[in-house]
Amino acid sequence: MVVSDIDLRLLRVFCAVVEAGGFSNAQALLNVSQSTISTQMSQLEARLGVTLCHRGRGGFKLTEQGEACYRNTLDLFKSVHAFQRQSDELRGASSGVLRLGFLDNIITDLSSPVRSIFHDFLHRSGNRTRLALEVLAPQDMERRLLDRRLDAALGIFHSTLPSLTYMPLYREKDSLVCAREHPLAALSDRQALREAIQTAPKVVRSFLETLEFSDPDLYAGQANVAVVNIEAAAYLILCGSYIGFLPQHYARPWIERGDMAELLPDEFEHYSDFSLVVQASGAKSAALQSFLESVALVQQTSARAQTSLAG
Repeated sequence: MVVSDIDLRLLRVFCAVVEAGGFSNAQALLNVSQSTISTQMSQLEARLGVTLCHRGRGGFKLTEQGEACYRNTLDLFKSVHAFQRQSDELRGASSGVLRLGFLDNIITDLSSPVRSIFHDFLHRSGNRTRLALEVLAPQDMERRLLDRRLDAALGIFHSTLPSLTYMPLYREKDSLVCAREHPLAALSDRQALREAIQTAPKVVRSFLETLEFSDPDLYAGQANVAVVNIEAAAYLILCGSYIGFLPQHYARPWIERGDMAELLPDEFEHYSDFSLVVQASGAKSAALQSFLESVALVQQTSARAQTSLAG
């Protein structure tokens, strides 16, 4: 089979369907209808001469040939990316596309250096790089870094993988909050509130596992719910059925309006460590090298400012 531009487009659709877990879930990723996706998948199967997946009442499932095709497709796109990077290097300047993944809802954090990093990088002399930004969960960022579909990622990572390099970037402060109509919001007795926090149903970020509530007693027998992103956590907390940690900068508008209440902020103080992650091995593109230089420069500037204030 001679691979054409159309085949590459169909293979990207195939990858999106696999990663979304089915045709229906892939609609949002691809911004096309389910019938269009079905047609494209049928075209790809006809081109390859094999059945890639089963779809129907039993759900979406790859065939043995489909699993092999998915692995081969990832290898193909790795090679395409390597070719693009090497072609960019021949131009002798920072160019091409730099693909970055990051967590949702960090833009309102004034202590975050991310905006300064982007500003420095994009205004570097001779920089013709285009940024491709994706909001992803930490586990998705790591998977795409391993597959070389991302060049770098910014997020909170509970554990580390040996094939990736994790560089500490900054800390985000979290507050334990509940909705104003939640029973805990009206408790003024500290001991009673402390005991009520232990038994209250909680919303937690799945990628932090037990880090948000480090005391095992806080998890005992609770109807906790796990979410991937901050917005989902905020919705559940505002419904009045759950308590949970939210970044202070994100929760501030609701707290100031009285829609949320902080719970024992002097006791339940939590910090989330953000890291910048890249592949541990392999050549780095000129664009990525330039981006890492911007990261180092902003960190150095911040460290000097903190030293000056301390002095």
